[in-house]
Amino acid sequence: MARAKRIRWLPTHFIVAGAIVVTCFLAGCRTEFSGRKTFRTVVIDPGHGGHDTGAVARSVAPEKAWTLALAYRVRDRLTRGGFRVVMTRTTDVFIPLDTRTGISNSQGNAVFISLHFNYSPNHAAKGLETYYYSAQSASLARFLHASMLRLPWILDRGIKNRGFHVIRKNTFPAVLIENGFLTNDADVRRLSATGYLDLIADRIYDGLIAYRGSAPVSEEQ
Repeated sequence: MARAKRIRWLPTHFIVAGAIVVTCFLAGCRTEFSGRKTFRTVVIDPGHGGHDTGAVARSVAPEKAWTLALAYRVRDRLTRGGFRVVMTRTTDVFIPLDTRTGISNSQGNAVFISLHFNYSPNHAAKGLETYYYSAQSASLARFLHASMLRLPWILDRGIKNRGFHVIRKNTFPAVLIENGFLTNDADVRRLSATGYLDLIADRIYDGLIAYRGSAPVSEEQ
């Protein structure tokens, strides 16, 4: 993507990112991770948006639409389960990577999940990939990936260590999940099936509960 392309509202997002950092500094926000058994906030990051379409495949909606549709389902499932959910975007807008991590790092005690769908010129490529960067994120990646593998007919492409910006620049445990290939007919049929995105949301919730050890709602009963 050419950096020279002018987006009239792009500076606004950098102002927002700066405001988040300044506000957090003035308020004395805690940005350290207090422990996996105590967090209540989950930052959901629907990948891409606006002019950044993400993966584009023939006869399929662009990746940015899939990530947002899934993010809403994950948000609703986690909220019902007692989590506080923050989304880095809620509409089809472009959010710079630094703004996404700024939103996450301004939280008091949280985990971060970036949602994506894959692309390959090899249309036979399919399945699930989960990425992490820091050592503190490895356990979160394992629990989420294991839970996701309970989905029907899904191919395990493994857990991988990579330096993607949104997980590398995160203070908190952070993972990026590639939920299937938009260039693979079998993956697209599965993802398009009624209720399948809801199943993904359920598996993400279950993975977080397994990672945390208990549901947040149990602390208030």
